[in-house]
Amino acid sequence: MRTIFRSVTARYHRSSVLSKLLVFNMIFIILLTGLLVFNYSYLKTNVKEQVVRTNEGFLKQMSGDLTEQWLDVRNMIYNFSVSLDTKFLSNNPNKSRTYYSALLAYKNKITESNMRLPFRAQLSTYFPNQDLVISSDGTRNLDVFYKNLDLKNGEEVCRCLLQEELERVYNFGSMIVFSYRLFPEGYIFVQIAKSELLAYLNNQTSLLDNVVVISDGNNSLVVSSASLDQAVFGQGSEALSRRVVIDGNSYTPISQTDALFTYTVLFSESQMQEKLKQANAYTILLFALFLAVNLGFLFVNWSMFRPLRLMANTFNSWTTAPATNNEFAILSDTFKELNSVTVSMKQEITEQADILEHNALLRLSTDETYAMKPDMSRMLSAKYPSYAVITVIEEDERGRSVRKYAPLLAEALRQAGAFIRLHAHSDNLIYFINCSDATALAELVSGVFEDGPSDTVSDGLTLCGISSVHTRLEDIGQALQESSDAIDKHVPDLGELKRIVLYQARDSGQAAVIHLSIDKEQELVNYTLKGNADALGQFFDKTIRKTFKSLTFEQLRNMLRYFHDLLLVILNSKKIGIEEVWEAPPDLSRTYHLPYLFRQIQEGYLFVAKRSALPNTPLQEQIKQYLDKHYANPDLSLTVIADHFSITHVYLSTYFKKHTGYNLNYYMHLIRIQAAIQLIQTHPNLAMKDVAERVGYSNAGTFIRHFKKISGTTPTQHVRLLQE
Repeated sequence: MRTIFRSVTARYHRSSVLSKLLVFNMIFIILLTGLLVFNYSYLKTNVKEQVVRTNEGFLKQMSGDLTEQWLDVRNMIYNFSVSLDTKFLSNNPNKSRTYYSALLAYKNKITESNMRLPFRAQLSTYFPNQDLVISSDGTRNLDVFYKNLDLKNGEEVCRCLLQEELERVYNFGSMIVFSYRLFPEGYIFVQIAKSELLAYLNNQTSLLDNVVVISDGNNSLVVSSASLDQAVFGQGSEALSRRVVIDGNSYTPISQTDALFTYTVLFSESQMQEKLKQANAYTILLFALFLAVNLGFLFVNWSMFRPLRLMANTFNSWTTAPATNNEFAILSDTFKELNSVTVSMKQEITEQADILEHNALLRLSTDETYAMKPDMSRMLSAKYPSYAVITVIEEDERGRSVRKYAPLLAEALRQAGAFIRLHAHSDNLIYFINCSDATALAELVSGVFEDGPSDTVSDGLTLCGISSVHTRLEDIGQALQESSDAIDKHVPDLGELKRIVLYQARDSGQAAVIHLSIDKEQELVNYTLKGNADALGQFFDKTIRKTFKSLTFEQLRNMLRYFHDLLLVILNSKKIGIEEVWEAPPDLSRTYHLPYLFRQIQEGYLFVAKRSALPNTPLQEQIKQYLDKHYANPDLSLTVIADHFSITHVYLSTYFKKHTGYNLNYYMHLIRIQAAIQLIQTHPNLAMKDVAERVGYSNAGTFIRHFKKISGTTPTQHVRLLQE
């Protein structure tokens, strides 16, 4: 062995410079090729496994949450089916003395149950022997109920009752109806709007670029977060085991089935995989270019080595520059290109590492039993030996999410140490921060808020909740909940909408939902329905504002949600559309701006009170009476009439056309021309200009034009006909 090594060494020392360069280049090419192949295969496999595992976890969590919510609905239905109130109302004759009081109490019980059901589900009960459907918004017979249900489903016929099955799920175009049979007779059913279920799916998929599909036991599409062809799900389970193409993008499906539905997640290659492919493609391209340059360089030097050496000896006396300068320049440029590629690959790997860290923490925040890879766990533990989580909520004066402080806060956290922004399923900012002192972190955030942008809205809302300091990565879910509880569990000052709150352990038995007493609730309803706006204003200004002073943020939001739901019931009973009350209804599920929500809800009650103060005469008759009395006013217009009745001119025109068949402008001119004809008949010598002014026309030409359009003759011709 030693002899062979000495022989090879001796041959190497005796070889020419070109031979040595060839050997070095071949060794370098072989090593670089092996390194690139290893890097490509390792990163591709690792990233793919991580993406699949993340999506499987997402499907498991989402399907588990939906199954739990479906179970809540079924449990609520079962509790109603065995309720003594249900059996009493079913067997109690509708002419008995206790029937109507029992019916009212039962309807209130349904209303309270609807507030606890997910997806704004609406529960109703049907008793065939009384031909009565009882819902939170009132009672009706079965035919009226079916007509309303068909209207909600876009005229699709929905006959969901009088079936033999104990329980059944109906998949309609716009909603899902779950029916449960009562014994000996009757039905309980729940209506769930697909739009609410779709909103939940869109929230779930706001982080991962996924498509979530829910199908029923017959493999029919129930709802999807993206537009899909129904034919795909008509091919049976085989269609869900292969790739699906949506808008030109290929998606890979994974599914999970429970007793009622099949949940399918379609996931595509993530941005991380796309960047990885792009980086590897650039690397292979540069490697091929480098290989071609080196082979060309070696070939040229091999063929021209002796002539170049002779030329170099000839011109050696003329110049001191070595003949190999060009060769070293080529090598230098090539190594510069390789260095640039190496830097780019390091940046790509750093970005991929950040994404993997984020996904691991997000997965751990929802599943404490999630087992991270040992390398990832060691890296995060070393990078974050102790940590805290902060939740930041920013809203403008109308409760809309804004980002005024977000760039400044991110820059301040970047200078303070390591942090990761967690992409949660909401508009809130959530940061995972390397921290050992929560008080110091609060001072840092306070400094950012004090030096905030000059264009910040004074009536806006800025809240920051800071969790306690934790040392175990497995406690991230608890820390995330603490940061939210810091905001929800404190008693806010509605006059100071910018606040930083540290988490404090509070009484866990404190009720989150606060209701008015029955007397107070009845008082509020009476003021609203009787049109007593002054008493309603005093009720909100004194009674409610006094109650608000002792409630936590969470209790305040829940109470406002309670007032909002009660107002919706009143609006439905008065046949008032939501669009008549608000241009944009308040979103209590997202908005934290309590003063704004309070103003919106109070304005809604005052609107109903003002409408209730009007006479009981139908609105179209009130409009006709108003026109009969004020037709002579030359300034009379749609806007003036709409302002008088506290409605929009668009709604006024649509309503009058629907209930009378007349266009309101035409009807107004008809009243004026009829009055003009009567005036001409009683005063035939009166000038037409005076007739026009007395019936509301300031211009005689306009009067003549409308007179001819309605009566078929001009005023002068009409007078001549009367004389003849």
